Amino acid sequence: MIKPKRSAEQQVADEIERRALHPLSSRQTISDSQAEPEFHANHKRLRAERLAREAVEIGLKAKGK
Repeated sequence: MIKPKRSAEQQVADEIERRALHPLSSRQTISDSQAEPEFHANHKRLRAERLAREAVEIGLKAKGK
């Protein structure tokens, strides 16, 4: 049993209909292997920025005394 090929327009229409019926499942999910390195890189960057801000604040407080 061979299914007839669908046109590109029909495939797009079917995909839009599927997304409308299931909006949560249509979202792209990021696998753990992709998300973990990005999370750690972002965490390191934010920590470095926080430490830099705190160092400036401590320096300003020391000058004021």
